[in-house]
Amino acid sequence: MENTVEILDQDDVLSRIHQYELERNEERVFINVREPVGGSAKGSFIAVPSLISKECSNTDYVGLGDSVEEALKDCLKRIKGQPLHQIIPQG
Repeated sequence: MENTVEILDQDDVLSRIHQYELERNEERVFINVREPVGGSAKGSFIAVPSLISKECSNTDYVGLGDSVEEALKDCLKRIKGQPLHQIIPQG
């Protein structure tokens, strides 16, 4: 992961997300647990319930590789310096 951190912008925080799904009374909610792994991380683990997951649909920003680390590095290179609202438009 150390080489990946070098790709980050100065104030970026890179986190590993552990995702869980809770089913209750035929309803579902995701719980995403954030684990800071690089950058200027503040705090430690944070768990956040989430109903909606929105992903980037523009393949220009999608990282590819033969491993998790390669795909992550490729994605970080593609999005470096780009505003997040450009990568995943709201709406």
